[in-house]
Order: sequence, then C-alpha cells, then structure tokens
Amino acid sequence: MGNYKHRSIPLLLFFSITITSFFGLTETMTGSYTGSESIYLYGLSFYTASLAYHFRDRTILQVSDVLKISNPLLLMTGPIALFIKSRRHVSFRRRINYYVPFLIIGIFYYQIIATPLINLFPLLVKTDIASSLLFAVIFEIFVYTNFCGLSLIIYALFGLLGYKVPLNFRQPFSSTNVVEFWRGWHLSLSMVLKSIFYSPIRKKHSSNIAILAVYMASALWHGISLNYLIWGCLHAAIFIISIYALKKGSKLIPLLLLFVGIILGRLLSADSTTERLFEKLSFSYDGMDAFNSIVAAGGSTKAALLIGLVVIMIEFFFQKHRLVAKRNYKFLRTPGALACIFFVTIFLINSGVNGFAVYGQR
Repeated sequence: MGNYKHRSIPLLLFFSITITSFFGLTETMTGSYTGSESIYLYGLSFYTASLAYHFRDRTILQVSDVLKISNPLLLMTGPIALFIKSRRHVSFRRRINYYVPFLIIGIFYYQIIATPLINLFPLLVKTDIASSLLFAVIFEIFVYTNFCGLSLIIYALFGLLGYKVPLNFRQPFSSTNVVEFWRGWHLSLSMVLKSIFYSPIRKKHSSNIAILAVYMASALWHGISLNYLIWGCLHAAIFIISIYALKKGSKLIPLLLLFVGIILGRLLSADSTTERLFEKLSFSYDGMDAFNSIVAAGGSTKAALLIGLVVIMIEFFFQKHRLVAKRNYKFLRTPGALACIFFVTIFLINSGVNGFAVYGQR
C-alpha cells in the first residue's frame, strides 16, 4: 500500500495543473499570455511539478524544503526547482564576474529579441500555409528567447544572491536531432518527466511506450487541449523515428525531422483553437502576403527577428566551435559579445511593447 501511495502522489501533484485546466481554472499554455486570475493558483504548474519530482526522489525532508521551492521568482517562470544549492561561500566578486553576463544576456533575449516580436502576433489567426509557417518560425524564436531569457535572469539573480538553481536552457538549437534538442530545452521539466514517467515505465515496458508516455504527460501538463495531444503524438513519433535512424547510422533523417518537429510542433502548440488549427493543417495557399506584416513592422521588430535568427544560426552552424560546444552561452559571454549586446540593448531597449512571461505565471 505504501509503495502505491508513493507512486500515485507524484502523479497527482504533477497533474494538478491538468485538473485545473480541465475545470477552466487555468488556461492551456500556448505561449500567449495565460495567467490565472486567481492569486491562489500563481505558479501552480512549476510548484506542483517541483513537489512531484522531490516526492518521487524522496528529497523533501522538512517544511523548509517545501518553502524553498515556493520562491516567487521560480514560480513566475521557472526553472522547476530541482535543487537550490548554496553558493554563499563563493565571494560576491566572483559571483558578479560569473553571473552578471548571464543577467545581461537574459535581459537581451527577453527585452530586445522576444518582446518586440509580440507585434507580429496577429499572424496567429491567419490560416494559409505561408502565414502559418511564418508565424510558427517567429513564434518559436519568441518562445525561446522569452523563456530562455527569463530563465537566465532568474539563474543570474539567484547566483548573485548566493544560490545555484538549474540552468534551464542549454543552447537547444546546437542540435542535429530532437534527442539533442530536448537536452537543451526546458531541462528542469525534462528531468521531472524522466523521473516520474520515463524511468519507472521503462522498467516494465519498451522505450517507445515510455517515450510516448512522456510526451503525453507533457502535453497534459501544458493543458487540456486536442492541439497539445496532437503535438505530443507528433514529437513522440519524431523522437522514436530519430532514435531508430541514428542507430542505423543516418544523420540526415534526424536532422530533417528536427526541423519538422520544431516548426510543425510550434504551429500545433501555438494555437488554442482546434478548428483554426485544422484549417492551417489543410495547407491552403493564399499568396505571400504574410511577409507584408514583417515589411510593415517597426524597426525594433525587424531588428528583433533578425537578431533572433542570427543567434539561433550561430547555435546551429557553429555548434562544434569551442565557444559554442559546451552549450552554456559562452559565445555570448565573451567581453566582445557582451559589449555588443550591451550597446544594442541600450539602443533598442524601448520597443513600446509590454512583455510577459511566456508561461504566464500559470
């Protein structure tokens, strides 16, 4: 009986946000603002996922441990509190030297790249293939730089205060397949999913079943939505096929599937309306007018899109370079890069758009 309770409680905690989504208390995480109107549900998705992870691994022993992971900074946008380790023995000067660059990059990602792209959100409602795919690319850049930027800010602030938390993103686009991609995207959630779903299921079933369970759980964690269930099936299939292709020595197929997964996956998850999503999936062609939205956009929006594309291309095309290979944003933490980032941030800081946490304090 005790073992059953030990297995079921992490599941109940993890799917608490799914239950609130089912009853309409929280919204599906599409990447648009989805904050709850109830202060009592603030940060519920991150908090319950943290509790589920620690309960599964039996690492929460005291009330103080529960309070640590309820820090408002973590609940606002993550990372999920897999650990909070003291770094107060490290001198404040050394902490400044190490963490301030992450803070500068985080602000740059969030404010200079992500926030101005909100001006292009009207493309979401267009259903022709050009608009749908263009928005998927733009929205992928937005979600990455918004979520990663805020995660880097939180990582830096905790570090400056003398605490180490997970580095939630590790250059996900320095990848040639989805297996590598998910090793760099929202790492704290990946660890929770591995602990609660993949590892125990893999002990009794095949890896394919365990992978499918992980993506279905992830889809439900994001909210009750047919769109997300389709997203989960797509990514599970791509993940399984990629592993099979890699074992056969193929690199091209996993690479192509990576682009399909990123772009089509974002197209699926960005839209909260299933009927409109199915219209997009009909891939009807209606000209290239979608690109007029970019032409008509302001200078800060165009600059944000260009800079976002450049950052992602550096991650991808230079992934074996010594400054990129460790996947810890070292290529942006060099003195020259930081100087450029600082001056670009000062020049473009006022985009006239109010940003928000992409996970919406859900």
